Amino acid sequence: LGDLAKHWNVYIMAQAKARHEAFPDRFFNVGFIVSPQGEVILKHYKLATLYPVEHSVTPHDVWDRWVELYGRNLQAFYPVVETEIGRLGIMMANEGSYPENARGLAMNGVEVVYRAAYPHPHTGNEFFEIQNRARALDNNLYIVAPNVGTYYLTPDSDTPIDTFGGRSMIVDYKGRIVGQHLYSGGSSYVAGTIDIQALRDFKARAQWDNWLKDLRTEIYQLIYEKPIYPKNLWLDRLPMKHAEYRKEIIERQVKKLQDEEIWPPPS
Repeated sequence: LGDLAKHWNVYIMAQAKARHEAFPDRFFNVGFIVSPQGEVILKHYKLATLYPVEHSVTPHDVWDRWVELYGRNLQAFYPVVETEIGRLGIMMANEGSYPENARGLAMNGVEVVYRAAYPHPHTGNEFFEIQNRARALDNNLYIVAPNVGTYYLTPDSDTPIDTFGGRSMIVDYKGRIVGQHLYSGGSSYVAGTIDIQALRDFKARAQWDNWLKDLRTEIYQLIYEKPIYPKNLWLDRLPMKHAEYRKEIIERQVKKLQDEEIWPPPS
């Protein structure tokens, strides 16, 4: 990827499963940005995995050690890098399901966010598009959201499978789609204009819909005073398998919200 970035004089944003030297027996889902010089200039460790099937560890799962290594600040969890084409950041896959992740990047100054990918049926039923447009609009940022094309399930497979459903898109800071590709029957591309100066001008001159300037943070802090999902889950043990995770974590979390009368149980 570094050679491609240098050859075409472009930034490349991508992701891969990777190790971390401080956690040798764990693996993470890591988004990264490669500069036109072929150097990795940003790494982002995914904060919200695809429960219960993704066994990547997140910084929250090893919270105490992560804070010890990197501090308790936005750059430790929502890293942003300044470049000549704007401020870039990453919000992978299921991270985009939670508004807080886009807001964290926005509060760290991001302007263009890479957000890939999201599986069918939640592309076909428009979860992917709704989330991308809402996160871009709420935070006045661009979202570049490529989805996965077809792939072969095993080395011996003869038929490529489309399990993600296409709908790659680029969304502007007003939540408008400026480029979209609906079909995912193979490798393709999406093109659209990203105008950083227009974004900066809008933020500087808008009276109402440049939202971040109006955040009443003292009120919003009340929402998150009490913890919900437990930190440090995988600090001292490996992640659970599917069935165990569902029983020990998912069912417990649902009961927690019911017991606290946040979610009324079904009749």
